[in-house]
Amino acid sequence: MTATLVEYLIARDGVPPPSGLAYDYLLGGDGLYVAARNRCLEARVPVAAATVRGLPPVYPSLALKTGRLAPAMWNRIVVEARAWGRERREVLLVVTHDDAAGYHLLRPRQIVGATRVLYRPMTNVLMEVHSHHSGPACFSPTDDADEQRLCLYGVLGRLDSEGPEVALRIGAYGHFMSVPWEAAFEGERGDFRDVNFDCLQPVMQGDVLPD
Repeated sequence: MTATLVEYLIARDGVPPPSGLAYDYLLGGDGLYVAARNRCLEARVPVAAATVRGLPPVYPSLALKTGRLAPAMWNRIVVEARAWGRERREVLLVVTHDDAAGYHLLRPRQIVGATRVLYRPMTNVLMEVHSHHSGPACFSPTDDADEQRLCLYGVLGRLDSEGPEVALRIGAYGHFMSVPWEAAFEGERGDFRDVNFDCLQPVMQGDVLPD
């Protein structure tokens, strides 16, 4: 039987093995997912939540098969983004991987502006990160339209402030799931706030709380 580009699977007895050449749509007891994988990444990204009686839940997931990125890689990303931010420019950085030398940080050829980066997508990319210099770390509709591969995507923002921000997500062919910074990087992220996961704010001394 010849495999097709996309397959449609039902998790009757747990998560079935991959079938489609590109990705699978997977129906489980907790809804519909896109299940995709490449040499570096494997992910189940929710498409629609639902309760499907009689099927086991399969849950969202993300695995970096080549391992998380080292602290030095994060530091290099931050330094590069802040350097361009001082010029009031966005910048796009990509992380690639090869078996011989591991991860590489590259700045592909691009046209940079205050609110947009134009570039030609590269192949074999594990992660794309772009900066918003003084703006918030959030993904725009333009980002949604551009980020259509199986890839980790990140955005850095508020780089000129004492509260810089970062947001990460896994993208799987037009479907997205936010992931914590710690899912992709080892070590500490320093003074950066993870806007999708650092939701609990401490109660400062002297605050008056309602009864």
